[in-house]
Amino acid sequence: MTSSDTLEEVAAELAERLPYGDINQIASACRNGRPGLRALEAKVAGITVRTACQRLRGHLTDDADGLYIAGLLIGAAKARKSLRSEQGVDVVWTGPPSAVHTARLTSAVVSELIDSARTELLLVSYASYPPASLSAALASAATRGVEVTLLLEQQADNPKFTGSTGFSRLPVTRLSWPAHQREPGAALHAKIIVVDRRVALIGSANLTGHAFEKNFECGILLRDADSARAIAGHIDSLRDIGVLAVAA
Repeated sequence: MTSSDTLEEVAAELAERLPYGDINQIASACRNGRPGLRALEAKVAGITVRTACQRLRGHLTDDADGLYIAGLLIGAAKARKSLRSEQGVDVVWTGPPSAVHTARLTSAVVSELIDSARTELLLVSYASYPPASLSAALASAATRGVEVTLLLEQQADNPKFTGSTGFSRLPVTRLSWPAHQREPGAALHAKIIVVDRRVALIGSANLTGHAFEKNFECGILLRDADSARAIAGHIDSLRDIGVLAVAA
């Protein structure tokens, strides 16, 4: 992104990288002009929304008022949402932007996946220092009846592991990979999210704030029910034969 980018290009890029809820929030702020964007920037914790507010303030002139920018953002976001529903594969990144504007942000994808869940969610991770937004999204999913299953690494099973297992207060099913079911020195290193056995995100990002907003991470989002069912079915099978266990 360069200083010569048009307002339309900025709106298209933000709609591509941010979840629809964030775009809607930013668009509402735009309707109140620069003060509205400053207020939102001061209120939100996420760096991506704050950065978007800063960039859009630079485009708020007499020739491009807040209502026009808000309309651009909502229109671009709806168009991207429709296009994504038809795509089978998306590349997902955390980290510095480049000249290639086809990547989506990890935080945006995870947020949309959890919000879209209707029956079940499976999350597999090595480290888990979940940001408040992720814990809240999972709590909301559980409240609406989504069955949430977490498979996380534990120090009891891997003495070299020093991270948090996270999500201690959530009403979820917790699985573990017991030490006696592993090869010596093995780690639970997969990073997977499966939604309703129809969509899967597979990549390098742990369930941490750094992985969602700061690290250099890459993943593949598969809108392929056969692949999603196969991944969830593999975890089910490992649980059924005792390789995975319900954590205490």
